[in-house]
Amino acid sequence: MLDNLTALKRFVAVAEAGSLRRAAEQIGLTQPALTRSIRLLEEQIGAALFERRARGIHLTALGVRVLSHARHLLRETQLAETEIRALREGERGTLRLAAAPVWMQSILPHALARLHESHPQLSLTLESLDYSSAAPRLQNGELDAFFGGFQRVESLPSFLVRSALFEAELTVIARAGHPLAQRPRATARDLLAWPWLSYQSDLAYLDTAGDVIEATTGQRIRATIQCESMITVLELLREGDFLALLPSSSLRSDHGRHLTAVATELKPIAFWSGPIYRRSLQSNGAFRTLLTLAERRICALGL
Repeated sequence: MLDNLTALKRFVAVAEAGSLRRAAEQIGLTQPALTRSIRLLEEQIGAALFERRARGIHLTALGVRVLSHARHLLRETQLAETEIRALREGERGTLRLAAAPVWMQSILPHALARLHESHPQLSLTLESLDYSSAAPRLQNGELDAFFGGFQRVESLPSFLVRSALFEAELTVIARAGHPLAQRPRATARDLLAWPWLSYQSDLAYLDTAGDVIEATTGQRIRATIQCESMITVLELLREGDFLALLPSSSLRSDHGRHLTAVATELKPIAFWSGPIYRRSLQSNGAFRTLLTLAERRICALGL
């Protein structure tokens, strides 16, 4: 029932436009023809995919699931076509990537520059995302690969592959001249006495340390400043007596200059980092090259 790619493209267009009229204009089709196409798809599936409201049409619960599968199927078809063209004409097409900050700052810029030298016809899109934001977009076909840490290692759909390339560790970071940086080891109460920065809107990193400190002291650390830019967090650390819990690998980039890890009594928090990507990319020469270049960069950085 989902083997008609034209019907799926039209369905996705309507879902993304939120209007039959806008979708028809965007894909160059008459509205009656587009309406018939959607009705035929609904007849094949045996249920409604859209419900009509005062402000346009909205997906039903089933429609949301069909949209995810449709995007996945269309993306797999695009990748297959790209691979066939690559065998005939040389690597081209578009890879849609997302990455966590350490990858964005220290690993991927070098790897992608080298990739462009060997595959100049290949186009890339790159977004800064955390794992929780990237995971659903990988599954519905909006992204081809995510590079970052796996703080949660749940099972993946069969069409996705996870590859751990290095072990990252969360550590307390401060400016090199911070009073705590001069101590052999900071206690949980020492850490409570200083203002904290939080990277990421969900406070994931800070909560990890907060649980341990609260268990020891009965008090919980709070973020003085919450920021979604890793570069800004590192700059704030340089400018003030803040503390932040961040991957130790963030100290390896140019943005980590004049910062240091603070020795603490906290138990080390480690997790694996690497790519999660669509299984069909295993036969894509450009993507295999990117993985090789990323591994070389990781080795060069001593990660």
